[in-house]
Amino acid sequence: MILLADDEPAFQRLTGAWLRGLGHDVEVVGDGDAAVAAFRARPADLVLLDLAMPPHHDPAAGLALIPSFAPAAVVVMTGHADHALALKAVEAGAWDFLAKPVDPDLLRIVVARALERARLAREVATLRVQAGAEEDMGLVGTSPAMAGLRDLIRRVAPTRLPALILGPSGTGKELVARAIHAASPRAARPLVPIHCGAVPAELLESEFFGHLKGSFTGAAADRPGLIETAHGGTLFLDEIGEMPAAMQVKLLRFLNDGSYQPVGARAPREADVRVVAATHRDLTAAVVDGSFREDLFYRLKGVVLRTPSLAERATDVPLLARLFLRRTSEGRAGFSPDAVDWLAARAWPGNVRELRAAVECAAALAIPSAAGIVVTAADLAFAAGDAPSIVESVAAIAPQSLEEEVAALERRRIVEALQRTGHNHTHTARELGLSRVGLLKKMDRMGLR
Repeated sequence: MILLADDEPAFQRLTGAWLRGLGHDVEVVGDGDAAVAAFRARPADLVLLDLAMPPHHDPAAGLALIPSFAPAAVVVMTGHADHALALKAVEAGAWDFLAKPVDPDLLRIVVARALERARLAREVATLRVQAGAEEDMGLVGTSPAMAGLRDLIRRVAPTRLPALILGPSGTGKELVARAIHAASPRAARPLVPIHCGAVPAELLESEFFGHLKGSFTGAAADRPGLIETAHGGTLFLDEIGEMPAAMQVKLLRFLNDGSYQPVGARAPREADVRVVAATHRDLTAAVVDGSFREDLFYRLKGVVLRTPSLAERATDVPLLARLFLRRTSEGRAGFSPDAVDWLAARAWPGNVRELRAAVECAAALAIPSAAGIVVTAADLAFAAGDAPSIVESVAAIAPQSLEEEVAALERRRIVEALQRTGHNHTHTARELGLSRVGLLKKMDRMGLR
């Protein structure tokens, strides 16, 4: 929409009619105050502004109005044209400056360029909103479940409360922990992660609390533990449900008063650490069966956040898949319509981790074409393990005659070579001892292209 602000009735009538004749939506006003009011009521993409209008009839007053029309493009039109005034208009935020009488051809070009700028600005703003929705805090998704999770993170992060993140494997629990840390007052200090089930039980105490030189065989020097490293920051205990019982007691002591004792040390030390824990296990059931301490469970359970499975946020699957494909292919690949349908229909028991692996694998296997790299439903099914490989399919064919057996063997050799070379026809032909043209003819005959 174009807002035309000019106090000359003839210019209003002629210019307004001319712009409408070009197909533009035009609103006409006759003074500065009316122009500002009209823009606030209905923001325009382009403002054609006369500087000397009522009530002041002063170009300086017109210049003062220019910032009121942000972010629209403002094209100043005035009969008081001089170099100094033009510079002042641009300095105030004007996009262009035209002297009256305005050349219609020049005005048409300026209007077209200004409206294209406005269109691009809207597009950029839309993409930024989408990017914010997609990658807000690193947690992709526009579903209500993800929106609620991000909102809870924003409220929890500024506090000192411990946090317990529960959810199925592959749902991004570490991303939630990183988001809590990044949005907290501790963001400038380290986030230190440890997988409680990946460290042998006999080494876990040393990993957490550190050790002194000579405290055990192989301790050749003092070594700080993860708690000391995380001082002032956040300690992320991934898969806390796998922590051995003996270590649970020592962790509880640290959580209670902030003190710990390195292996081999005589005096306790203190550290200011926020603890965020995560697990896919049912800790309530673990407390009941005695594998997890009840007092530690309630000490960790300051705030509970739950990461939803993909089944609970099915509308996010296409969004996630496109994001993974864009990152993997650097924007060079896309999904076919049947691939989008396949993605939406699948259950994804492995959640986001499984979806990401399938998309990355399918993108690597997709065959480039003249239209670029297009990932199909067949590519995704193969990558997700829902379909047998081409080699397995060929091997399953039971030939009925010598001729069929030879044809099946030839087809299988070609398919295996194509897969080894990433579908590079030149390399495949060289490996099979064929010319490239000969290979392509065989692939055409076998329906492999």
